Amino acid sequence: MLTRLLLKSSDKAPWSDNGTAKNPALLPLEGLAKGQYFYEVDLNGNTTGKDGQALLDQLRANGTRTYQATVKVYGAKDGKADLSNLVATKNVTVDMNGLISKEAVKDSVTKNIKDHIDVPASYLEKANVPGPFLAGVNQVIPYEAFGGDGMLTRLLLKSSDKAPWSDNGTANNPALLPLEGLAKGQYFYEVDLNGNTTGKDGQALLDQLRANGTYAYQATVKVYGAKDGKPDLTNLIATRQVTIQLRGKEMPTTPSQEGQMNMKPSTTPSQEEQMNKKPSATDSMSTAEGTKEVDHRMTDVKGEHPTSKPMTDTMKKNDKPTLPKTGEAQTATATIGFFGLVLAGILSLLGLKEKQKD
Repeated sequence: MLTRLLLKSSDKAPWSDNGTAKNPALLPLEGLAKGQYFYEVDLNGNTTGKDGQALLDQLRANGTRTYQATVKVYGAKDGKADLSNLVATKNVTVDMNGLISKEAVKDSVTKNIKDHIDVPASYLEKANVPGPFLAGVNQVIPYEAFGGDGMLTRLLLKSSDKAPWSDNGTANNPALLPLEGLAKGQYFYEVDLNGNTTGKDGQALLDQLRANGTYAYQATVKVYGAKDGKPDLTNLIATRQVTIQLRGKEMPTTPSQEGQMNMKPSTTPSQEEQMNKKPSATDSMSTAEGTKEVDHRMTDVKGEHPTSKPMTDTMKKNDKPTLPKTGEAQTATATIGFFGLVLAGILSLLGLKEKQKD
């Protein structure tokens, strides 16, 4: 009954279309006896005086409209309404939402919803549960709630491009409708995410999205019809595949990491100086003087330790059978001999230069 909705107790009471579920009736007054009082709700406008099918046809033809109505309660006489005994009246406003066709809903999904969005990292980072950010994600809610402030699904609407946003809907910015004239409870929707978020909602979903970091989700927007004021999941009206790029929080780079990333192989200042230094005249003179000094020292050594025959005799006296020499000894001897020849050559060259100078 339409008038059932006028009772404040109907807010949390169940509803079924045409009363098919036979939900318990709601009394306007506790203890009210049968047939004691009667009532009517008079609508204004072009519905006045109409009832039955004629009234229903007129209401449908009017579409979405607000009616000023009057609730009237009468006393009873002989078990019937006594219209001369008006007990109480009250003026009320009745908003009648016109029925939106399925074709209009399909058209709204195709034309009013984007196929790709890129969500800033701050939106995900600042989202709270409970809160509006994940409303409609992996859960079915009324279609008219698609564009609420602070909702992820709001960003899917093309009308959101120039619309304000506030984290968690704290600014209470006006909601954006996916379809103009959409009535409350006529259609429902959900946006299903793929991957490891499937089936998760609330805090579990928020935690998973944050853990995933920057990630592109393939999602499906689904719109369902209604039955008894609830979503009818067997009545799928429209679907659309979309991509939702969620940006994760970027980890700050530590100074040491920056240093390692920016550091290039380099030589020390002393190495660079040595590599870039060119020989100078002073360096050549210093080298020559150093060579002379070595020559004088070698001469002094020869004077202190002159080679003589007694040394040869000593070697002969000690000439006894010995074990074969190993490779290491031979190598060492060869190395010493080689350096000896090189040194002798240098000394001879220096001596020749000295004679030329003289």
